[in-house]
Amino acid sequence: MPPRFDVVAFDLYGTLLDVRGLAGALEKHLGPRAGEILTGWRKAQLERTWELNRNASYAPWDRVTAETLAHVAPGVPAAARVAACDEWITVPPYPETGGALASLRAAGIKTAVLSNGTAPMIRAALLHADLHVDVVLSVDAVRVYKPDPRVYALLDDLGPRERTLFVSANGWDAEGAKRDGRTVAFLERGNPPPGVEPDFKARNLRELCDQIAPPDWRAHGVRIVKGSELDTNTPQTPGMNRAAAITYARAGAEKLWAGTVKIHANAKTGAHHHGPVESVIYVVSGKARMRWGDRLEFTAEAGPGDFIYVPPYVPHQEINASRDEPLDCVLVRSGQEPVVVNLDIAPAEAPEEVRWVDGLHR
Repeated sequence: MPPRFDVVAFDLYGTLLDVRGLAGALEKHLGPRAGEILTGWRKAQLERTWELNRNASYAPWDRVTAETLAHVAPGVPAAARVAACDEWITVPPYPETGGALASLRAAGIKTAVLSNGTAPMIRAALLHADLHVDVVLSVDAVRVYKPDPRVYALLDDLGPRERTLFVSANGWDAEGAKRDGRTVAFLERGNPPPGVEPDFKARNLRELCDQIAPPDWRAHGVRIVKGSELDTNTPQTPGMNRAAAITYARAGAEKLWAGTVKIHANAKTGAHHHGPVESVIYVVSGKARMRWGDRLEFTAEAGPGDFIYVPPYVPHQEINASRDEPLDCVLVRSGQEPVVVNLDIAPAEAPEEVRWVDGLHR
């Protein structure tokens, strides 16, 4: 079934980003009362925008943010207040935000942010949170704040009104959009609800996605990559041949990379590491000898059916311990980035053998 909406637009602060998560970052600027100050600051921000609307006046969000902090925390030094204002681009996302946005993209739905923030602030906050949307809309374009109907009219440039959904966890914002005739979803994140009934309610973005864009399991379910379809266009290390099987491009994987590794008989790779990525190697056939350490001074061996775990940043070398048979392995990594940092290491002449024994199997 095709999705009901072509566009889903989100409020930013409190909807995609968790404003309460800012308190920790503010402590270094505002002291131990940072959480209390943040609550009053947020309230003052919104009240100031509504006052500006009533007076047919306008000031950009960064100015409103600075002025309201000075009002609620006059005793904080000016330099500390400036630093605290800068922290608004570091507000953390809710845990499900990235996955929900990815699900909507996979369903062919355009995503947007419609926020009181300035466009540079919105983009910086999204970049810091590693969130990706198709369109950023700021009230700067109409020089008036939510819930003025002119703000929600910005959505009309994205698509037909009946095919556009606006999502907010702020009841007053959801109510403003609904009174403007919009289709609205309210996220129940603990804020007062809208005074008019929204079209959708959900406790979080994941739950909302299940309502408006249920997964197409046929197109986005189990994926099989044939052995004949492996991609050798991936970073290589001398002495080793890697081929990618499970990637975002081939299978839609977002957090894993998997493929095969072949080391020819009596061959070894160069020393390397994989940056922040964790790796698991499963030995299919052959005999693997691993060396690791700053001078590759430690060694251990693994055979068919064994698993090898390589932590992030560990300098290591894979060696085929057989003079006659190739070493074939399956490799799984914790990230999509094909990080391979080849190293120039003078190895220890006699590495120390390490028995791979965990605390349960001595």
